[in-house]
Amino acid sequence: MLPPALRSAAAVFVPSRATEADLLACYPLPGLAGRVHLIPEGPTPLPAAGPLPEGIEPGFVLAVGTLEARKNYRRLVAAHAGLAGAPPLVFAGRPGWNGDRAPRGSGVRVLGHVDDATLASLYRHASILAFPSLYEGFGIPLLDAMAAGVPALVGERGALPELAGEAALTVDAESTAAIAAGLRRLLSEAPLRRRLAAAGRRRAKDYSWPAAAQLVLRHLAEIAE
Repeated sequence: MLPPALRSAAAVFVPSRATEADLLACYPLPGLAGRVHLIPEGPTPLPAAGPLPEGIEPGFVLAVGTLEARKNYRRLVAAHAGLAGAPPLVFAGRPGWNGDRAPRGSGVRVLGHVDDATLASLYRHASILAFPSLYEGFGIPLLDAMAAGVPALVGERGALPELAGEAALTVDAESTAAIAAGLRRLLSEAPLRRRLAAAGRRRAKDYSWPAAAQLVLRHLAEIAE
């Protein structure tokens, strides 16, 4: 379905330059590049934080997203297991499309899907966000974490480095050892956490859904004219 749609579309919106590059590499159609427009997404409009789920104390490592293979959770669990004295690893997200098994391990808690108030509380009380995904076209959990002032570890593939800029610690997502080293560094270096938290808040201010809507309207007006 996509090639005919791309041939006839007056405009194609993408959330990141990484997605644009992938699109053009997969579909090298004549004239397509001139019709692709960047529309960055915005953070989730979360309500006031609710209570933490029972049995979870502040200071945990948080992972947010669907439970599927591209999120790289198996390596994350293995990396976390190798860190002596690490805080619990908490997962929030529903099962993904490919039926990847829920993460298991000592010190691992899988919450499944959570409501927005609980998600806000998880961001508020997490020590770091662990997001070593193998591929993201944008990365809303990272943007939400930056907006909440949560320092993050991210994979170096896809759109995550583009979104993070200097506001997150990037690692080789295919290396369990690199993920473990990144977690260890973030958990042990308070100045680094403070620096990334401040940088994340500043960077998150550049992204909003109203700004995205204005870009969409502008391009629609150009098409209409």
